[in-house]
Formats: sequence, structure tokens, C-alpha cells
Amino acid sequence: MKGVLAARARIESEDADGVLLSLRKRHRTIVIQLVRLRKVPESQAVQMIGQQTLRAAETGALLAAKPEVDLLLRLAGTTQISVAIKESGYRAKGELLLVAAGPARGLSRLRKDLVGDPVYELLEGETVSASGLGLVERAALLGTRS
Repeated sequence: MKGVLAARARIESEDADGVLLSLRKRHRTIVIQLVRLRKVPESQAVQMIGQQTLRAAETGALLAAKPEVDLLLRLAGTTQISVAIKESGYRAKGELLLVAAGPARGLSRLRKDLVGDPVYELLEGETVSASGLGLVERAALLGTRS
């Protein structure tokens, strides 16, 4: 079974690259991305967007060559990588969010690492607001072809 985990992260922009590389190296079975958003959506909205990336990876319908980039694009709400990096990359302005998606076993290991670390605050159990559903819908529509 696959799932998605989200956590607020208190990491300085200049440290984010090293932190991200370290997390990806320790947790190779899951997709991990750091994004900055003006407002962090509810965990359920992030989970739905993460599931879109996982499904796209399974069906060969990723928005980019790598699932990590697909996840960034969906969270940023754009198909343009340069726009996503500028507006939602970990060096952009806003709250930093760690998003991980993949097999439950890999997410469980990551969760254990994050729970004891005061840098991270896991996001769990929230309902989805209208704005959260809007983000999910926008992310889903990125994958449609006209």
C-alpha cells in the first residue's frame, strides 16, 4: 500500500538542499520534496495531490521526468518547472512543507525520523476546505490533455 506524509519544516533556505539530499539518500524507496507555499494546505489535500503523483508514476503520466518534480509541479499548480521553482521551490517565500509519497514501509521509517525532530511538525487528520479541494482539482487538471 502506498501513501503520503506531510510535515511543516523549519529549515533555513540555505540548509534545505543538504537536508533534502540527506533525506532522499536515507529513504530511497519514497519520493521526497520540499516546497514553500504561501499557505500550507490541509494534510488531506496534500495527500490527494501526492496520490495523483503516485498514480501518474504508475501509469506513465508524470508531468515531468521525475516524480519529485511532478509533485512540485502539482503543488505549485503549474506545468512550467521554472515557474514552480520560482514560486514554490524551497528558496521561495512562504511556509516550508516536506511532502513524501510512496510505500507505507518507507513512509513509516521517515515518520519515525521526523516525530522526534523538533524541526518537523507532522500534518494529520484535517478535513479538506474548499480552497484545499481547489488545489487538488487544479493539480489533477494539470495532467489532462486538451
